[in-house]
Amino acid sequence: MSKDFVENYENLSNEEIVSRINGGDFELLKVIIERFLPQIHFYADRYCAQSEREDAVQEATYALYSAVKNYDAQKSSFSTFAALCIKRSVISSAKRLKNRKKIPDELLSPIDEVEITDSNSPEKIFFDRESYKNLTDSIRLELSRLEYSVLQLFLSGKRYIEIADALGISEKSVNNALLRIRRKLKK
Repeated sequence: MSKDFVENYENLSNEEIVSRINGGDFELLKVIIERFLPQIHFYADRYCAQSEREDAVQEATYALYSAVKNYDAQKSSFSTFAALCIKRSVISSAKRLKNRKKIPDELLSPIDEVEITDSNSPEKIFFDRESYKNLTDSIRLELSRLEYSVLQLFLSGKRYIEIADALGISEKSVNNALLRIRRKLKK
């Protein structure tokens, strides 16, 4: 990343940059990442083994992006929110990598011995489409009209507040609808 690019935005607060990113100026993600990279590395060094740090840094960088997307200025400063997201991500990554079970060598087979079949045959594509249609039809039957609308917007990447605005309901109603959806779809 160009140092000049970052320096052009050094006078902007984190909150201003986040607001611009959420407004569509995605180039400014570079600035936020540059600002929080030392903190990401600090937590990765603190909580992860040497061999796990690269994975933890990648996951923490994604957590930072998620923090940008979900930041609510009414609740805290961006620095506080981002630090919490980064720290939790690194700790979760460290725990997951620590608890990962090693696959015994006798269960592994060399890659050249694995036979790969053509998974894009016309029959498979037809049956996959049929299965997808059946799944969406059963979901549509299980959910109410509001729940289905909430689910579609949520799966398209909308935040709770955006879903609430689009459907003319409260954020609490969106949250409750998503809880009902999860419960129904687990059945």
